[in-house]
Amino acid sequence: MDRITTYSARRSNVFVWLASLAMLASFVFRIVWFTKTDEKGFFFLVFGAVPPLIAVFLLGVRLPVRGEKYFFVTVRPALFIGLSCFYSLLSAECTDAPHYGLFIVVCVIICLAQMVLYYLTFKGSVSSRIPVLAVWLIPFAVMILNMAGVLGNNAYLGSEGIFKDPRFITDASMVLGVIFAILSARKLPDPKEGDPYRFRYGDRMDGRLVRGGIPLDKVSPYIMVNRGGASNFISYSIDASGIERYIHKKRKDGFKHFGTTHVLLAAYTRLCAEYPGIMRFLSGQKVYQRMMLTVKMVVKKDLKLGSPETIVSVDMFPSDTAEDVYEKFNSAVTEANAEEELDSGFDKLAGALNFIPGVFLKFVIWFLKLLDYFGLIPKELTDLSPFHGSLFITSMGSLGIPPIYHHLYDFGNIPVFIAFGPKRTETVLNSNGEPVKKKYFDFKVVTDERIVDGQYYAAAFKRLKALLMHPEELDEKPETVKEDIY
Repeated sequence: MDRITTYSARRSNVFVWLASLAMLASFVFRIVWFTKTDEKGFFFLVFGAVPPLIAVFLLGVRLPVRGEKYFFVTVRPALFIGLSCFYSLLSAECTDAPHYGLFIVVCVIICLAQMVLYYLTFKGSVSSRIPVLAVWLIPFAVMILNMAGVLGNNAYLGSEGIFKDPRFITDASMVLGVIFAILSARKLPDPKEGDPYRFRYGDRMDGRLVRGGIPLDKVSPYIMVNRGGASNFISYSIDASGIERYIHKKRKDGFKHFGTTHVLLAAYTRLCAEYPGIMRFLSGQKVYQRMMLTVKMVVKKDLKLGSPETIVSVDMFPSDTAEDVYEKFNSAVTEANAEEELDSGFDKLAGALNFIPGVFLKFVIWFLKLLDYFGLIPKELTDLSPFHGSLFITSMGSLGIPPIYHHLYDFGNIPVFIAFGPKRTETVLNSNGEPVKKKYFDFKVVTDERIVDGQYYAAAFKRLKALLMHPEELDEKPETVKEDIY
């Protein structure tokens, strides 16, 4: 495991809540400032208005909610706050102060140091918080001095109070919130061999950034931007005798309704233990490794036309056996079927979006795509989304038609789509040249070629085919669960 410095901020830490409170105060005062200021223009909007407003809100919410496991999510908001501080210091009313030009140079240096040190510290490159704390305390002291009138003609701590101009308390509480956030960070001990992976800057909450690979791996996502243009299509037809024998055995052992879907899911789960690269996904032109297999599947109440349907989501660990897969998948389907109208969390979310007028809905979807690009969609939403996961699987067998090549979705990050059909009977010649009837199982796979190379896919799907022909080994846990190749 990489030797990196990682940080955590427990929810019980008083500085977490002080930081959140300061950010909330900055958020409120910034809105008040908008109503009073006469400032306009591009720089005001970019540095003094919308981005810092979003940044203080994100940091104030993310720190108590995500800080313990994902403290690195505070980095981007803090960088935007640093830019806002730069704007505020440059536009401060202290042009009559001695050596104003030198003051501007110092402001630039301080603000650059603020952003660079915060980034390097909580990225894990700097092992001490003292330098970053110092450079954030300096501009806070400057703001207080400016409010007191030391750096200019106007004092904002006088009898008229800080509400004379909300801008100063806005910036002061914003910087104070960052200082409290720095104080809340607890340096974790170095990870030991065998410890769970620690998420760090650059990772998403649904996967870690793949940091290795050849240069072409980094460039190809910018050339093949959409999944539609990066899709490969694979078709398999295998002897179904092993699957039928295994299904019969499992049903005899008491696993009611054990079927082809469970065998395919169990085999793919075992594949993730041996070839973890297939759990990768691409988002924001970068490749990430998911820690567990997240499967999405459409479920219908019954097979009548117009019958309600919903999406079920099942999380499985690569170490799961066929019985584990059976229990998890059946539990998800049973829970979905228990609802009279199949109202899953996604259905409720889609229902809420349906109330938004078409023109505005188009903007909302665009904004969600933008957030997804930067990994900013809350995990609660990606858990509900049918477009975020490791695998989408669909059964054509229940419809009585052959499997199709189903497209990958450009929204979200699902890299593999598998469709399988009903078992079919075909007359073939045996080794003696005699005609015999055999059953076959057909499935088609669409993959995103940008997550791993062709050789890796070939080896993985050869193994999947072998597991489906001899599924008995799925009853035992894998001897080892391999880590990703990078």
